[in-house]
Amino acid sequence: MDLFVESVRDLWFADRPLANAAERVRRLERFPELQPNEEGITDVADTYAFFAALCLRYALLAHGSGNADDAVSCGHAALTAMGMLDQNVAGAGLLADEQRLQSLSLSGDAADLWDASVTAGRERLRAVVGRLLR
Repeated sequence: MDLFVESVRDLWFADRPLANAAERVRRLERFPELQPNEEGITDVADTYAFFAALCLRYALLAHGSGNADDAVSCGHAALTAMGMLDQNVAGAGLLADEQRLQSLSLSGDAADLWDASVTAGRERLRAVVGRLLR
């Protein structure tokens, strides 16, 4: 869990290199959420844990290498996760919100992006927890 939290925190400092990005990716890839299994992903908690780990993996790769394909993959994974959540939470609007955040990230205004991301993160957490309690 520390790896996940520290990596998310450190990714916000986009103006400085991320220490040990490749090592963080290797450690993250050992998370059970990213390990293939015969049954696949079948429950709600596993689904969102998988997407969280996958998004972080691509974000770390993109930050460490500057590869645009990794950034696109990160964005795609986030959009897919929010689209799935929208399908399961009436009136959520999370996909549209993620699209807005991704557009905002291109504007270069980190302060606005930070505030909007914190708000979105709280809303997403509430939506996922609501799904888990069903």
